[in-house]
Parts: sequence; C-alpha cells; structure tokens
Amino acid sequence: MLTWLAQFLVRYPELALFLVIAAGYWIGSFRIGAFSLGPVTGALFAGLAVGDFAHVPVSSMTKSFLFLLFLFGVGYSVGPQFVLAMKRDGLKPMLIAVVVSLTGLAAAIVVARALRLDPGFAAGLLSGALSQSAAMGTATDAVNSLPVSEAERALFVSHIAVADAVCYIFGYAGVITFCTIVVPALLKIDLKTEALKLEQALGITRAKPGLASAWRKFELRAYRLDAHAAIVGLTVAATEARVPGQRVFIHRIRRGERILEAEPATVLAAGDVVALSAPRQIIVELIGPRGEEVEDRELLDIPVVAADVFLINTKLAGSSLRAGVGTRLDARPLSALREPGW
Repeated sequence: MLTWLAQFLVRYPELALFLVIAAGYWIGSFRIGAFSLGPVTGALFAGLAVGDFAHVPVSSMTKSFLFLLFLFGVGYSVGPQFVLAMKRDGLKPMLIAVVVSLTGLAAAIVVARALRLDPGFAAGLLSGALSQSAAMGTATDAVNSLPVSEAERALFVSHIAVADAVCYIFGYAGVITFCTIVVPALLKIDLKTEALKLEQALGITRAKPGLASAWRKFELRAYRLDAHAAIVGLTVAATEARVPGQRVFIHRIRRGERILEAEPATVLAAGDVVALSAPRQIIVELIGPRGEEVEDRELLDIPVVAADVFLINTKLAGSSLRAGVGTRLDARPLSALREPGW
C-alpha cells in the first residue's frame, strides 16, 4: 500500500504539492499556548516528510516560477508600507537591514566553519535561522553553479531544504523570545505600554472591520422653536457662531408647509422647525433642555457623504479643515462646507 502511494505521488507530483500545502496548514494550526508553527514552517516539515517518503521530482522551471511568485507576493504585500516607511524615516530601516544582513551572514559563516557544514547545510542554516525563505532560492542558484558533479549539486540542494526546515523554527522562536523578553529587559521598558503608544502615534485602531461605536459626537436632529428659545430672532449665521469653537450647522428650516434652505441671513422665528447638526451638548445649549424634538423625515432627508481622507502633504498636518481647504486653489469655497454632502 505504501509503495503504491509513493509511486502515485511520484507519478503525479502536482498532487504531492497540494498535499504538502494542505498538511502544512494543518500542522501550522496546532498551538502550544500562544505559540504556533504557522503554515510556512508546517509546509516545510510536511515537505520533508513527503520527500523522505517518496522522491517526488520537481522541475527546475517549477522551482524558479514558485520562487519568483513568492518574491512577487512579498513585494506586493509590503510595497506600499515600504515606500511610506522610506519616505518617513528611511535611514533607520536601511541601517537595520545592513546590520542584520552582515551579522546574520557572519554568524552563519562562523557556525558553518566550526561545524564543518557543506554549502547546502550552510545556506539552509542562514535562511532558516534568519527566517528568510527567499535565501533558499538564491542559495539554490549559487549551488547549481558550483564546479562539482551533478550528484553533489543535488545533494547540496536537498541539504538546503533540510537545514532551513530545522533551523526555521529556532529562528522563528528565537526572534519572538528575544524581542518580547530579552530586549524589554535590557531596555527596561514595558513592551505592551510602548506598543500602545506606537499604535496611537501611527493612528492604528483595534476596531474590527464592519464594527463601529454607537456613540456619535455630531447629531442631526429637528426641533420646533418656541417663543422662549434662545435662538429665536437670530439669523442662521449668528446662530451657527453663537458657540465659539464649536461646529454648528443649520441645514434646513420648515416654516409652515414650506421647507426653506438655511441661508446665512435667514432669521429664525417661533414655530420654525430647524434641522441642525452639532455636538449633543451644544444642541441642548442652543435649543434648551425642554426643546420639542420633531420627527420630520422630509426635513431631515439631507444627503451626506462619509469619506476617508488620506493626508499626503505634511505641511497641512495639524491644521484645521478650514485652513487646509483655504490653501488649495482648486478647492471648493469655504461657504460650500455648509452644503449638504460636505
């Protein structure tokens, strides 16, 4: 039975590939506390097991294609963050990359010479200990160009995968242990507190996609003004400026059966139903604690737009929306900020 299965995998190598991927995800799903191998390490061990069980042939074209696809996936996923990080603080990432590359390479050379490892094991040690799977492809190309026999090349290439799989888990766990235990102890910092500070500095939120807080700072409500309301007799412009430093907008006014647009010079009268938006406490201050709220769907049927704004001009950071819009020659006039949809 086992012989038949081994022959089957050799005959259909694509099925062996899918088997390794599925087994890798299964192995990587196991957890020991907060630690798990993950699908990458799981796939490495699954590949070792399948390769020891059946000598599945893999064409060089497939190896090169999958390696390039891996590099493309990594670059495509981290490309935007990489460019932004380089623009924001490019020197530090560059120095870290140089230091890690040089120290990692030097340590791998020293260990390989001390243990008298062949080129395959040495390359696998480097890629696994640094958890850099891309180094396997580079090392494979380098081994295939060595002036040795074909059998030795094949042996060295197989040693790369073996050493990488064995060292990967130690490199993976070592980095986690060093960054979470050793470094905080050396720097005498609380890692959780510093991480929260960094999240706040970078504007990172912990909200899950599709979830939002029920609390809203600004409300859109309709109220009927009685004769004792503080804003009766004031113009729309004067009402909106009544509370300095607060954003208050009167959008529409129902006067009798008519709905009027809130022009700045319009005077508010007793009996008017006004649709206004402002912070909750400001609405209470303007209308009064006994203001009559009205459910007027036609009056409140105001189109609105919610948009995520990405600031790319660092000169505008920290400025108000009014000041920022005022610096743009092609921006809408400031009076348009009170229009529906803005």
